[in-house]
Amino acid sequence: MTITSFDPNKSVASLTMAELEAFIKEIVQKSDVASATLRDRSRESSIIPSHIMLEANAPFDETAVPLWEITAARAANVPDEIWATIPEDASEQVDRYLYHQ
Repeated sequence: MTITSFDPNKSVASLTMAELEAFIKEIVQKSDVASATLRDRSRESSIIPSHIMLEANAPFDETAVPLWEITAARAANVPDEIWATIPEDASEQVDRYLYHQ
């Protein structure tokens, strides 16, 4: 299933891993065009050294470690006492908790 748009009222937690991977891959690929345009405009005035900037036509790296695996590995290092302080509805109410809205 290819997701072409994301319903902001739907939690990403409800997506399957395949749907989430497809969604992220699509967003990354679509952002390449926008990034290339911004990169072209700012290359001369950028404070980021040019050797660090990514190439606009760089292929998607299928061997890269998926974001959720990196996140899971880091989350595994968080002590249980810290996890206990996170509200159960944090993913659904992130704006309320971060911005007190």
